Amino acid sequence: MNSEFEKNLWINSKVRKLLGLFIVVIGLGYTYYSHLNGCPHYIIFGGWAIGPPIWFIIEYRFLFNAEAEDLHSFKYYQGLCRNLWIGFLVYLAAFYLGSWK
Repeated sequence: MNSEFEKNLWINSKVRKLLGLFIVVIGLGYTYYSHLNGCPHYIIFGGWAIGPPIWFIIEYRFLFNAEAEDLHSFKYYQGLCRNLWIGFLVYLAAFYLGSWK
């Protein structure tokens, strides 16, 4: 019984991480494609500004089991993801708003 419980926790954690990675890859692919087809920059920037916080909320609210999983590890993982997201958002802001000639 305990082994099955631990297996489910491991699977839930992996599903969260793989789903998050899949969403990021799709977002990066769309960002690259949108530069080729002329999508307005504010759409791309807005998606990257609003999308990840929504994912963090969904991940915490619906995909994380606070009673069974380690909250410290989850917060550490979300902190790392948040820092990468903010770094990419700053890069996009500099790229879109800067005068790179």
